[in-house]
Amino acid sequence: MREQEIVVTTPDGKMKVFLVHPSKGGPFPVALLFMDGIGYREQIRANARRFAGAGYYVAAPDLFYRSGDGTILDMTKLMSAGMESPEGKRFREIVSSVTPARVESDIQAILENIRDDGLADTSSLVCVGYCMGARLALHVAATRDDMRAMAGVHPGALVTDQPDSPHNDLATVRGEVYFAFAEQDRSATPESIDAFRTAIADAGVRGTVERLPGTAHGFAMADLPVYNHDACEHHFEHTLELWRRARAA
Repeated sequence: MREQEIVVTTPDGKMKVFLVHPSKGGPFPVALLFMDGIGYREQIRANARRFAGAGYYVAAPDLFYRSGDGTILDMTKLMSAGMESPEGKRFREIVSSVTPARVESDIQAILENIRDDGLADTSSLVCVGYCMGARLALHVAATRDDMRAMAGVHPGALVTDQPDSPHNDLATVRGEVYFAFAEQDRSATPESIDAFRTAIADAGVRGTVERLPGTAHGFAMADLPVYNHDACEHHFEHTLELWRRARAA
């Protein structure tokens, strides 16, 4: 495997991006990895390596760069202090800074940066997003004709009563989708998951929605206490199957 961390200039500053792909062969289809709400860290890079090992050129950006280089959220501290604490306020400010429109711009900057890399096939894309990254991945899939498939892993609620509800993006999604919700998630209730499944069908989008038993939000991240090995392996397998179907098509 070959890996490197580059710095991409965006309209809002300097963004670190972890790139990893097989060392031989290529060019490799580009896969975008959208991080969770904790931040850009070694676990994000570890998941990126796993996907790259299946033959992908994976790009995983630090989407918190606008809040400062190396911004990481301490979820243990946050849960202990509560959402109304200064730590909770900081969490909301950082996460809210990562808007779908800004991420669109970030992704375009990444693709422009790697387009001349002979090992990166940017002609068609796939992606995976975790937690807040699932919402962002869905939005990017809805705005790009070249996004062939996307996966969302332990997302929060994707159907809300707000005008910017993520499920509204389904109307312009062209590729196949896969969503793996956690069984224990205060925001992603059984009712909201059913509503999202219905929204996918109503939009005519090809896809699968699962609610994995015995899991809690964050199950695919091995650095979290809620990590579930079997569910994590399940998401790797199903996401790669999804991407393979997209490549074959």
